[in-house]
Amino acid sequence: MLSLLLLWAVATAAAGQSACPARLYVSGFFTTVHVYDACSGAFLRNLDPANRIHGAQAVALGGDGLLYVVSEGTSQILRYRNDTLAFVDVFATLPGASPTGVAHGADGSVYVSAFATNDVRRLNPDGSPAGTAVPARASGLGGPDNGMVFAPDGNLYIPGYNSNSVVRYDPRTGVTSVAVASQTAGLLRTRGLRPIRDGSGLFVTGEVSGQLLRFDFASGALTQIAQMISPTGVDYAPDGDLFVASLDGAVTRFDPATGARKGLFVQSSANGANGVTYIAVIAAPASAPTRKAVVEFHNAALDHYFISALDADIEALDSGRLKGWQRTGLAFDAYLGTAAGTSPVCRFYLPPASGDSHFYSASTTECDDVKAKFPQFTYEAPDVFHIALPDTATGACPAGTKAVYRLWNNRVDSNHRYTGDPTVKAQMVARGYVAEGYGADAVIMCAPI
Repeated sequence: MLSLLLLWAVATAAAGQSACPARLYVSGFFTTVHVYDACSGAFLRNLDPANRIHGAQAVALGGDGLLYVVSEGTSQILRYRNDTLAFVDVFATLPGASPTGVAHGADGSVYVSAFATNDVRRLNPDGSPAGTAVPARASGLGGPDNGMVFAPDGNLYIPGYNSNSVVRYDPRTGVTSVAVASQTAGLLRTRGLRPIRDGSGLFVTGEVSGQLLRFDFASGALTQIAQMISPTGVDYAPDGDLFVASLDGAVTRFDPATGARKGLFVQSSANGANGVTYIAVIAAPASAPTRKAVVEFHNAALDHYFISALDADIEALDSGRLKGWQRTGLAFDAYLGTAAGTSPVCRFYLPPASGDSHFYSASTTECDDVKAKFPQFTYEAPDVFHIALPDTATGACPAGTKAVYRLWNNRVDSNHRYTGDPTVKAQMVARGYVAEGYGADAVIMCAPI
């Protein structure tokens, strides 16, 4: 079957490394949150392929190290891991609020702007209600939007999308005031706010007026520094440039000091983004692993299956250098390095007398058992990828993952098939394959969703 000379040491050393310290999150109201490398602009993935997010709005890093994502369409605040980006839980549900923005206070409180009710709610660190911080229409606030943010002066600044203004809230006194009066400097449909790094003020976007503006705390002046079509979200790039998103999904670089346009970073409608309302640049953990597809191949002459996430394997098969192999079109995701909640997956090569095939396991106990019981097998690597294990008693997968099944062909030419598709599992069992795994459903691994 396959006898590949792979640079395991190189692959292992490179796994989990990231050249960029941050990711760019682009919230598509009509799609989902799209994740990019904040240095190169390379598309990494959609935050949640399971489509829990409906009406994507603000994304923020909480004090607990988790990502807080506003799903306006479901009136929920969702939480995701910042390392693996796996879904964690529903932090809070605010019926009828149409939440847009989320901000974390110094005392651990979580503030949520409620677009439908024109107020700002305060939540406890556990997601339970803690009252109303900014009452409905306080200081003329209308349509509090996703750009809500705490500034270095300790105040919470809230963009009023419908009131064309910015409202200031002091959490120390509970007092609200007008920071930017309605339609100052032509401002229409206030959306994005981002503190200027020197603490002197805020960047402000006006979606309908097509403005990028600077608000100065000391003087109270609001000054236009750039004009563009439908600007929405705004944040700093890792190199200090300013990223500004447009409703059509484009993300443009600007000089934060002069407002000079420095080129396009993400193309409009890239990767299906639609109705982009917000962007955030958030530091990724230094050990953030690389997530890859584990691709399945089939050899019709042998009726054998093979999977790999490693580029060397995939290139050898796709190129035809190893004859007879074709992609099945199926795959599941895993990590090319240590990730929280995962186990390393060992790989063995079964020589021709034992099947001319490969065997994988995410259980170190099973890997050790195979080494002891089948010394004729070639132990190729302890960690060709990393993936979660199910509960070994029930077969249940952790939150944010889905079942992967292992099917054995029960033949002399031993071969296993690994699939995340329960329909494929049923088809193989009907053909006489044996399901090998944990619990009643025989789950062998759990892939990130």
